[in-house]
Amino acid sequence: MSYPTTNLKPAQWLLLVALLACYPLSFITPARWAWENGVIEDSQVVILLGGLVSAFLTWRHERRGRIAMLALCVMPIWAILAARELSWGAVFLPPLEYTHDGPVFSSKMLAYKPLVTPTVALLLAWSGWVAWRHRVDKLVLRMIAGGMFPWFALAIAAVAMVGSGCAEGHLSCGLVIVPEHEEALEELVELVAYGSIVFAQALIFRAHAAAVSAVRLAQAH
Repeated sequence: MSYPTTNLKPAQWLLLVALLACYPLSFITPARWAWENGVIEDSQVVILLGGLVSAFLTWRHERRGRIAMLALCVMPIWAILAARELSWGAVFLPPLEYTHDGPVFSSKMLAYKPLVTPTVALLLAWSGWVAWRHRVDKLVLRMIAGGMFPWFALAIAAVAMVGSGCAEGHLSCGLVIVPEHEEALEELVELVAYGSIVFAQALIFRAHAAAVSAVRLAQAH
């Protein structure tokens, strides 16, 4: 199956604009928005759940074929990322304390916390098995050969995650970041990263749907 070219470059460049806008926006973003369980983090969860829903709908619509299996094996990943942003459910409990950086939540207080790591490991192992069992790699390689793999969107996501690490202090990037705006910058670039990955997934699903439509149109004639 060949993949017809779709012109989505303007939409992809918006991701780069959003990433570059994170730094100036961090200076005007209300501090409360960047708190754990704040507006930005809640938006991250919404985006991640959007990726999960999109994958589920694609799997439900296709049912068979490698694109359905790709959607199936990424669903646990979206769920894990969303759960991680929610501190595995700790944010639904009263905060342990309030600091200058907002409320403090800890997953260590959860009775099921010991089950989190093995559950995540099992879900990731299952996703890997699904991908291997149904040779999802062949679909990816075919999209790469057809020039339809969303490299640009994924590159934006990678740069954004590095930026998040820099803002959080986990990486040394040689950037001067005002301490008062570190948390806002970290959450904003993370928001862009998640949005870029969801967009990349949408590009893959869109390319496959366009290819299927092209094949059906050719068969009809």
